[in-house]
Amino acid sequence: MSLTTLLDYKASVPSNQIGGISAIPLTVSPGVQLADLGIFITPPIPAVNRVELKGTLGLQGISGNPIVTVTIRRLPDNTGPGLVIFTKQINVEAQALTEIFYTSSFSAIDFNVTSATGFIVYTLTAQIAAAGNVANVVGPITFTGMAIGSST
Repeated sequence: MSLTTLLDYKASVPSNQIGGISAIPLTVSPGVQLADLGIFITPPIPAVNRVELKGTLGLQGISGNPIVTVTIRRLPDNTGPGLVIFTKQINVEAQALTEIFYTSSFSAIDFNVTSATGFIVYTLTAQIAAAGNVANVVGPITFTGMAIGSST
């Protein structure tokens, strides 16, 4: 019989509403880090585990038709540059008479995570695909992680 255990839960909430922060202009690569969180999985780390990650971003189109790329990276033992585990592209319009504010939610699962110290950092970044298009992050910004392990 397998026993599933909640190993850790963390939340990073720089802003929980639109306008809760000053607008953050997005740049072309490498983009802007918007949030991070550290998950503790006390060694020995269960061989079967997963880290469920969820996020929400509020975006504003300023000019052009920016394509915003959202990326989650894992930094085992808090060392980088990190392994990309999730990427999402969001098409944002910025034309007059169209909707220029967007809220996008996303989720990812990182399976069978290993770490020598039991501390894993996840980062949430966003960037625009091409110069000449402008988009801002205006809130909300939320990023949560939950580690679950199974023992057999």
